[in-house]
Amino acid sequence: MKNKLLSLDISRQPTDTTCGPTSLHAVYNFFDVHLPLQEVISSIEYLDDGGTLAVMLGIDALKKGFNAEIITFNLRVFDPSWFKEADINLVDKLKQQLKYKTSPKFRQASKAYIQFLSLGGVIHYKTLNKELLEHYLLKNVPILTGLSATYLYNEKREIGDPVYFDDIKGIPSGHFVVLNGIDLKNGTVKILDPLHANPFEKQNYSVNIDHLICAILLGVITYDANLLIIDKKPTCEL
Repeated sequence: MKNKLLSLDISRQPTDTTCGPTSLHAVYNFFDVHLPLQEVISSIEYLDDGGTLAVMLGIDALKKGFNAEIITFNLRVFDPSWFKEADINLVDKLKQQLKYKTSPKFRQASKAYIQFLSLGGVIHYKTLNKELLEHYLLKNVPILTGLSATYLYNEKREIGDPVYFDDIKGIPSGHFVVLNGIDLKNGTVKILDPLHANPFEKQNYSVNIDHLICAILLGVITYDANLLIIDKKPTCEL
């Protein structure tokens, strides 16, 4: 098979910090769980300094009865050696790490991962390549990913509230999008982007696979760099 395209739509994110829940809302709709966008936005945990993390989106999905899997490339939080043994206790490792690392953002992220695992979420450490993306999309599963918007868009870094671009004072910014298609013949991935005013000037566009992979890996700067896989309809009534 040379390509795959999943049919789903995405809303416009209402604020600079709601790309994550807006992307999650699109995935819920794909699985026929139709909730008001504002309800999804209100149900998500947010970082103290603004925005959210994929693991916090995963926690919401688990609470709604979905299965949730995170494939992480985030070496800020996870050590590669933790995934070499099948019986490793990630919760225990994360708790031990908290004794030595005191950054508020790091601690909030670590505690979210502990909650995610305690709720039945799964975390894997794999090689990010086109085969991995293809694997999930061919199973009719959209991929929610946290990545570097600065690299994805090739734009200036950002600063301020409201946000503005500044190549000197700015810092790299993170973002969430949904991957809903792959074209191996042309080497592209289809992206659903909740940011309406993006440089591609539309909310559904294609980018080169290698460029996307770099953007995902560089998401580590903003504590993401992962794929969030949500699948199966929830077993509870919503």
